[in-house]
Amino acid sequence: MSIGGDDMSGRLLRSYRMVPDPSMTDSEFYHQQARELERVSRSGAKPNPNVGKVHVLENAMTRIGALCYIKEKSELQEKAAELFKATYESLYGAQPGIDMSNPIVDRTIIAHDAGMASRVDRADKMRKALDMLGRTAFNRVVASVCMGISFRHLHWRKRKEEVQALLDSLDAIAVIWKLGRKSDGA
Repeated sequence: MSIGGDDMSGRLLRSYRMVPDPSMTDSEFYHQQARELERVSRSGAKPNPNVGKVHVLENAMTRIGALCYIKEKSELQEKAAELFKATYESLYGAQPGIDMSNPIVDRTIIAHDAGMASRVDRADKMRKALDMLGRTAFNRVVASVCMGISFRHLHWRKRKEEVQALLDSLDAIAVIWKLGRKSDGA
């Protein structure tokens, strides 16, 4: 469900979305889930998929980049774009810089190994995506999803081709990273 807040072209960038409630404890979530299952078994109604979730107002541009301008995207493509952007930004410098003048507090091996292991995992995911897609398609995804560069400046035929190529690349990323299967209707 989209609401106000538009960019210069008049397209809506803000929307409501359901996300897991960050203030809810695990025990409270399990309690609500058990109550929902009990309600379903008693009444025979459909289960509520939004147990433990809350509505949030989001700026889609910060979550999925210029993919928010494309109407024909599927949920799986959005999920792939979101994960790609988060992985790319955490791998290539969206983290705060290191201030060498600050004293080092934690010198434990475990802390450094865990951070390095996650960085190696992110680099491996990006390398798999680059190898599978090729440099041109990979750069298209980076430009559109991570940098927010849209295809509005292109001629409509070329724009249609580029949008389809971007969506195909996101489908391939979803398969590479095992995010789920693309349904025939999507």
